Amino acid sequence: MNKRDQNSIMDRHNRAIAQILTRFRNMVLAVAEPLPQSAIVETASLNRLTMEREAAALITEVEGLLALNREIKALWIRGPLRMPGEDDGREAEIDRKAELVTKLYGQVVTIKNQLMAEKPAAKPLDPQQQKQPQSQQQQ
Repeated sequence: MNKRDQNSIMDRHNRAIAQILTRFRNMVLAVAEPLPQSAIVETASLNRLTMEREAAALITEVEGLLALNREIKALWIRGPLRMPGEDDGREAEIDRKAELVTKLYGQVVTIKNQLMAEKPAAKPLDPQQQKQPQSQQQQ
């Protein structure tokens, strides 16, 4: 992901947060607005409509933020798309290191097999030798 895409995603995130906060503030202002002595019903109705509109807009903004969150997670898991040839050097380095690790692992397995072949097999204990420690424990 290049810097421009990162900035774009962060800008979208910041705009979504700002819109959510603005919608919430507008809802609180509509609720907290004092009702005048005259035209109480009309003002209360207007406040109710404002709250409903802002609540619907708030839900839409939160859904947008969740969609952005899913997009960020998808980019995190899959990684960004790259142009052909963009990371050839990096991929060649990874391949070189993978071959080196494979060779080292092969050497370790070979050494282990050689040591196992050189090491004499352990002899099973004589039944008399197995009983002897038990009799010593009883004393």
